Amino acid sequence: MARGLADFDPSALYELRAMNLQTDGTVVPLTAEALAERVGTTKSQILAYENGRQTPDPKRIKELADALDVQPRHLMSQGRRRQWDVAANRRASGLRAKDVVQKLCISPKSYRRFEQQGIVPVRRPRFLDDVSETLGITQRRLQAAIDNIPAVMERRQRTAALTMELSTRYVSRPGLWKGPDLEDAGILELAALYGRPPQRIRRIMTHVLGELRQTAVRMKRERVIADFDPDPARQQRAWSAIERWNEFLEAEIERIPRQLEGFHRSAQPSDAWQVLVDLHDAGTGPKGPWVVSTLLGRPETLRLLPPSLVRQQSFDGAPASQLTALGNFHVRSFHELYAALYPGLRRPRFRASRNNQGSARTAARPEASFVLPGRQERFVIPPHTLDELLLSSGGKGPFELWPTPNLRLTFGLHGGSVSTGGPGRHPAVTASDDLPS
Repeated sequence: MARGLADFDPSALYELRAMNLQTDGTVVPLTAEALAERVGTTKSQILAYENGRQTPDPKRIKELADALDVQPRHLMSQGRRRQWDVAANRRASGLRAKDVVQKLCISPKSYRRFEQQGIVPVRRPRFLDDVSETLGITQRRLQAAIDNIPAVMERRQRTAALTMELSTRYVSRPGLWKGPDLEDAGILELAALYGRPPQRIRRIMTHVLGELRQTAVRMKRERVIADFDPDPARQQRAWSAIERWNEFLEAEIERIPRQLEGFHRSAQPSDAWQVLVDLHDAGTGPKGPWVVSTLLGRPETLRLLPPSLVRQQSFDGAPASQLTALGNFHVRSFHELYAALYPGLRRPRFRASRNNQGSARTAARPEASFVLPGRQERFVIPPHTLDELLLSSGGKGPFELWPTPNLRLTFGLHGGSVSTGGPGRHPAVTASDDLPS
């Protein structure tokens, strides 16, 4: 019996029927016969469900939930919910696989591949958001459900083993670093495991193994000092450094399967990635400023951005975007893998800062901000856009932008030139809703 159906809770059905709420808030128990009439079955069938002699299928669970005016998951036992995979969550939502296929407008083969192997379709950047909405569960619960798929667990274990094999073959290879061979059996197996082209996997693994190679080089340098330096104190420090680098290397190898798994689930196309970079560099966030969407990319690109990564909203006719907390995490977690895939694209700008916990990496603050007339929200201009304005005008100013037909931004430089991320003065920005002449 499927796990999602095995977790049907007969006592929950009985209690919900016995505590049936009327529209006025009063409790009037619903008879088994009345419930059977609502769902189009027999009294004996309802009693069989409640006594645990039979288990309803997803469609019937949905019908029972609708009849009792509750969510289908309220009829499921919550004790093992953390162990549910995607299929179990789907069944607990009262949905059959073909129901989800129809809602998502996806082929049965693609959805079956996702549900059984956790492989997200390449050309569906919003896929996880669509699945989350269809199943009525949060992104966090969906991610946990994917992790619980047996094939995903096996893939992570196999990825760890393949990473060790590839690092053994390539990390210590002498000469100029070129990465693993495209026809390497490990690369081909990883491509099959993740359902991605070997060329893509090779680019990613070239970066991943290159980082391990840098660590191995540092360890070798320390080993030379530990073996041959005449100063015992320096030798001792070198042995300590070797131990730390070795621990770091082991931690990195252990982290790689999680990183690859998360990246291949949520990776965005190159144009969408550039939008995420611009939003990150502008310092947007749940409690931060917004960016007028027309400064970010094409409308078709913005429409495909996952809501879990980018929040989009209109302010007086001006569409705007900002990173969500998950979007910011996405940029910081996977920017190096994006750089490996798209080496010619802009990378996020980071700058070192200090806080109470020590050194951290934070996005460079925007160079220009403004407030729309009559509103409190703060808007910023992405550093890349500001760079282009400064370059096109020779840094002289003033500058003028029309993000929307009825919104004009005028920039004035107060003394000297301004460079993004530099020590110059920030441009003074005013906002006007005058129409262009």
